[in-house]
Amino acid sequence: MIIDILLSTYNSEAYIEELLESLYSQSYKNWRLIIRDDGSSDSTLVILNKQKKINPEKFQLIENNKIQLGPKKSYEKLLEQSTADYIMFCDHDDYWLSHKIEDSLNKIKELENNDPNKAALVFTDLIITDQDLKPINKSFWKYSKINPDNIHSVYKLAINNPVVGCTVMINKKAKSLILPIPDEAIMHDWWAALKVAEAGIIGYIEQPSILYRQHDLNKIGADKVGFLYFLKRVFGFSKTIKQNRDAYKMLKALDKKYSGLKMMYYKIGILFSKNKISL
Repeated sequence: MIIDILLSTYNSEAYIEELLESLYSQSYKNWRLIIRDDGSSDSTLVILNKQKKINPEKFQLIENNKIQLGPKKSYEKLLEQSTADYIMFCDHDDYWLSHKIEDSLNKIKELENNDPNKAALVFTDLIITDQDLKPINKSFWKYSKINPDNIHSVYKLAINNPVVGCTVMINKKAKSLILPIPDEAIMHDWWAALKVAEAGIIGYIEQPSILYRQHDLNKIGADKVGFLYFLKRVFGFSKTIKQNRDAYKMLKALDKKYSGLKMMYYKIGILFSKNKISL
């Protein structure tokens, strides 16, 4: 059974070869990498085309017509191209642990055995590293004080999302549920989690499956929750307001029935929960 791995690249030359090395090292070998480059100006495409010549059955490059879409819409295009029963998202700067595909596939099949007619999504924890893949923290969830059980409440998921795209596997039913991705979606993986949480089934694996690299060019990284985190939230009040407004817009795009007042109720609860820390 082939697994489609979706990868959007942008100026990825610094880390792309290490990512590919980690894919080649997977215990589950029957995968295909579908790639869309989002307008790189470095040697990313040279590296990818070289790999495609070496392993043509493993690589499918989508023509982008030099149009830059950003990650959300780029992954939407990749999803549209996938034909596999199971699909994974991939970031250009991470390193997959060797049993990532195998463990995710086993977990999603377990979900399907319990409820075979539903869209399914699985995700995992991550090991946070520096740019040289030296560990910073063994758990992204604990480091960022994110509760993976937030998947059981659409409101909590819209506020405090534990589902990081590069750890995700979905089935084909989930793909049809996720597409199209609306403009109101903050990111493709967050939207996918919300859609499947609402109408499908989600499970998670506590064991990390990936080395999650933190560096200056990260689009979205990991924030340690502590005293400095709360200072940033206080002094970045306007940014916080915008983030909450964007999350609410995404929730309403999911379904008009969702309430802003109820969202704020959950927001306050999560904030107090995060605040139970040693200062």
